[in-house]
Amino acid sequence: MKITIKTGAGVTGIACDEGARLDDVILSAGVMLDRPCGGRGTCGKCRVRADGGLSGVSACELKNLSERERAAGTRLACQTRVQGNAAVELDAAAVSTDKTFSTGVDLETVGGEFGLAIDLGTTTVAAFISGLDDGKVYAGNAVLNRQARYGAEVMGRMLAQERAGGLADAAWSSAVEAAAGLGLSERTRGRVTRAVVVGNSAMHHLMLGLPVDTLLRSPFTPHALGAVDAGTGPLTELFPAIEDVRFPPLLGGFAGSDPLACLLYFGLGRDGENALALDLGTNGEVMLATRGKTLVASTAAGPAFEGVNISCGMRASAGAVTAAQWEGGAFKLTTVGGGAARGLAGSGLLSAVRALVELGVIEPSGRMGEASGAAPPVIIKDGVKRVALGADVFITQTDVRELQKAKAAVRAAVEVLLRRGRLRASELDRIILTGSFGGRLDPDDLLALGVLPGAPRGRIHSIANGAGMGAAMMLDAENFARALELGAQVEHVELNLDPGFMDRYISHMVLAQEHAVMAGPERSIMKEGVL
Repeated sequence: MKITIKTGAGVTGIACDEGARLDDVILSAGVMLDRPCGGRGTCGKCRVRADGGLSGVSACELKNLSERERAAGTRLACQTRVQGNAAVELDAAAVSTDKTFSTGVDLETVGGEFGLAIDLGTTTVAAFISGLDDGKVYAGNAVLNRQARYGAEVMGRMLAQERAGGLADAAWSSAVEAAAGLGLSERTRGRVTRAVVVGNSAMHHLMLGLPVDTLLRSPFTPHALGAVDAGTGPLTELFPAIEDVRFPPLLGGFAGSDPLACLLYFGLGRDGENALALDLGTNGEVMLATRGKTLVASTAAGPAFEGVNISCGMRASAGAVTAAQWEGGAFKLTTVGGGAARGLAGSGLLSAVRALVELGVIEPSGRMGEASGAAPPVIIKDGVKRVALGADVFITQTDVRELQKAKAAVRAAVEVLLRRGRLRASELDRIILTGSFGGRLDPDDLLALGVLPGAPRGRIHSIANGAGMGAAMMLDAENFARALELGAQVEHVELNLDPGFMDRYISHMVLAQEHAVMAGPERSIMKEGVL
């Protein structure tokens, strides 16, 4: 059997056996396919357009694909088996990111050597090119982490590594792909002599091929914490002069080297300021610097913030809704690229839920109800409540619950650190939002839904990629040494061991800024005004 696969990069042909699953065929051809559920048929995201010798439409496809999609030849790759020659087309927007930038400087005119900084995120892998003499970051590019074929969440990926392996190769391939997307000339690539890679503990272990068994069970401790010199790895394919690839130390638990990079870049802990930083994504890191100490915690926010596990969720690519306002009896949707809405990015989900809460369609408890007056109606389809935002975009009751869990995990983590730092939110001098997702959020949405504690709006700042910029700083030997010193001073907070975390998590499922929380000893803390 022959399958012809068409992507934005061209056409690929591959032979396969009869009965092979289409998703496995696509991936074996080296083509990126987003499979948040790892191919279990539960997410409905591995959409492709296909025709030819293929199995009939499955019950899972009937549930996840509209009649119009099925008529257009859309299939779920994990539910489709090959029965003869077939053609497949992947939507480039579904497997790409728009996270790229350039200063516009011709690197041929820049003297000295260059370094490569890699931010190995759970969802996206970003590469940055930096001058070693001047420390400037000249360009950046990001791609989807090729480990996504094993699932959207780190636990699923580590279990896949335990079963069959292969995730190290996927991570290195993602780093090479992100670096290749920088579009550097051969001469410039020949002047790249060192690299630094940062990421959470799971991504770090998977890329280095370290055992992950201790991260799979409580108390979730890394196999190793120290800095690692990993040789050159596959990066020499692009950068023949590269001498070493360095991995900075991990902080503990799932708090890896990415929060360390953020602390370095943001200068947290200097000059006695009170500062809070949140690196929001599939794995969320919360950092607090106050009164001479720095606290860091990692919280399993889950992939809802990235648009994963959401009915109409998608990456922040063409057609993704990034904001939603109710105007004149209809939703006004802002999308990436300005075209028709195709799905919801994480920022669009937050914006739409905030609007529905303010309209009374979603109660603070998260329950969808019927609002009075001119408000979008709640309908029930297949036993699930939903609200339409546009022709093909909607939010379900289940989507709201996913957002509530992510929101509660972040807010509870923030409050645990504030409590340990004996600090009120109003005393924070800076609140920094960063990460591939966090840097794109509207702070007003976060404040309104209670993701962030109440603080003056002017103190909240969004910075796209603190971890990547910090990794670029660590290309300098002195900054790398500073990072080692900083890491040794950080207090890692194990949220699962904090007696108040779960109570706070449950209480902050509420979609509102302030409400009554906590019982017992926590109540006395609140009365003291610490939170």
